[in-house]
Amino acid sequence: MSDGQPPLNLRELAEGLSSPHQVSTPPRVDAPLLAASHLEVLGRWLAATSDREVAAPLERVRLVVFAGDHGVAAAGVSRLAPGATAAAVRALVGGRGPTAGLAALHGVGVAVHAVAVDDDLADLPAAVTAHAVRRGSGDVRVEDALTLEQTETALRAGAAVADAEIDAGVDLLALGDLGVGGTTVAAVLIAACLRKGPVEVVGRGSGVDDATWMRKTATIRDAARRSRRHATRPTLLLQTVGSADTAAAVGFLLRAAARRTPVLLDGVVSVAAALVASRGVPGVESWWALASRSAEPALALAADRLKLEPLLDLGAGRGGGTAALTAVPVLRAAQVLAASDAADAPPRPEPETEPIAEPETVAEAVPEPEAGAVAEPSQAGAVAPVDGPVEPTADERPST
Repeated sequence: MSDGQPPLNLRELAEGLSSPHQVSTPPRVDAPLLAASHLEVLGRWLAATSDREVAAPLERVRLVVFAGDHGVAAAGVSRLAPGATAAAVRALVGGRGPTAGLAALHGVGVAVHAVAVDDDLADLPAAVTAHAVRRGSGDVRVEDALTLEQTETALRAGAAVADAEIDAGVDLLALGDLGVGGTTVAAVLIAACLRKGPVEVVGRGSGVDDATWMRKTATIRDAARRSRRHATRPTLLLQTVGSADTAAAVGFLLRAAARRTPVLLDGVVSVAAALVASRGVPGVESWWALASRSAEPALALAADRLKLEPLLDLGAGRGGGTAALTAVPVLRAAQVLAASDAADAPPRPEPETEPIAEPETVAEAVPEPEAGAVAEPSQAGAVAPVDGPVEPTADERPST
């Protein structure tokens, strides 16, 4: 819990946040009366989040994976052993496994950040552990996941990763996760934010059997009880029942949005981080897209609250960024179609300009003669006043 100092306000990580660009949507030439398809909506989202009328090709896509171990894994909530996280990190960094294979297929770069893996990973490049916060997060059934200082360190680490990726040049970011027990922590966070019961959010995660599912449900129940008083305070919620990798993901999402960079969410862990981020900074969700629907009930609940329509419906996902990588070609297709429609669209009429009215000429006022003055002809035929008596002319004298 907090030691009396005020927790970090998540708005600090999203300083300068604004809405995506408003894209004009001319009617389709081939079918102007049809409603926009999901691909067309995605094309407009890509354009809006890149500050363009038509999005440019997605040539620079990066998958960022935050990895961490979770104390709840000791409760037997996963079919994977707690030490499997370090092995998965080593495999991904070494270019092995499904995530690495899909990334190579689609030309997507991968960055792995072990923020709370219970292993020193000394055999890996220093960049992998540069943002490490601790070795594993606490067992959220009975203790806080992190201290407040560790929570804020993880949040800022995620923001720093986003800054580095964007500074290097990127068109789209994708967010993935690695960690045994991660879906359990995600379900707890979503249950706390949406005030749902454990059975409403619990899923099969790594593919657990019924006995493990029941242990997982009990774990979510116990952790959710501990989270109730912090449900509306995102930083303290992450400290109490989150994890270092989830907190880093929250900071990453907020800073990417503030830097006007779209993010593709992968699975229930990244969606849980998105939900917590949106609780601290409402409206930030317009910068994100959801790769796929999954078998996790918590993902569907959070996606509905965030109003994110999944690009794909793949059922049970593998995690680790695989859903996001599978969805990248869909976004690229949306960009190509949007560019094609824009090229085929008729030129827009120039806005009509109102004619400029000519100024009215105002005649100079002729001063009225003073009392007793008589006007005399001027050079222009006007009559000018003359002082004194005036002799009558010959025509005006009376005849005798």
